[in-house]
Amino acid sequence: MANQDAAFGLRPLKTFGQQDDSTGMTSYKIEPGDASVIYQGSLVGSPATGTGYIDLQTAALVLNLGAFWGTFYVDPTTLKPTYKNYYPGSVTPPSSGAIEAFVYDSPYQEFEIQSAATGASAQADIFMCCDLASNGGSTTNGISSAESADTFAAGPAQLKVIGVSRDPANDEIGAANVNWRVQICEHLFGSGTAGAA
Repeated sequence: MANQDAAFGLRPLKTFGQQDDSTGMTSYKIEPGDASVIYQGSLVGSPATGTGYIDLQTAALVLNLGAFWGTFYVDPTTLKPTYKNYYPGSVTPPSSGAIEAFVYDSPYQEFEIQSAATGASAQADIFMCCDLASNGGSTTNGISSAESADTFAAGPAQLKVIGVSRDPANDEIGAANVNWRVQICEHLFGSGTAGAA
């Protein structure tokens, strides 16, 4: 049976092991005027230059923080407090106010993401690492279309595959578009990870 081809970015599942909080978000800031469009489920992190703000991550960036889940700001046109499940880009609130971003950011957070594989994946891909294949999305529903790359390595990369989805509609390794359970391998809060320069 074929897997469904319907990417959704990083979908939070649970955290590893026994912890006080099974899952949760932290508030960060997006720089006013940032042109990046950030969708719900997009991988976000720190720019390498260390601005103190978060931004959309592209393939191979290492200062990854987690999955973006929504934003709150004062709309510069309507002057009304606005919550969206995605950041539309190029927003500068009145008086250069803050743009709040909510991120699933635990280094122990488990996520589900669809593979960009157009053919079969393999059991041996589990416990291997891969980068993102894409990090786009839709402004219609605000949902990310990010997928994991189908190129695996033992060495560090953005994501580490820890298993196959438990969703019977997307758990067939022998078919295209399998959903993986992953954690962020190159995590800004991970042990031994360098910070922004």
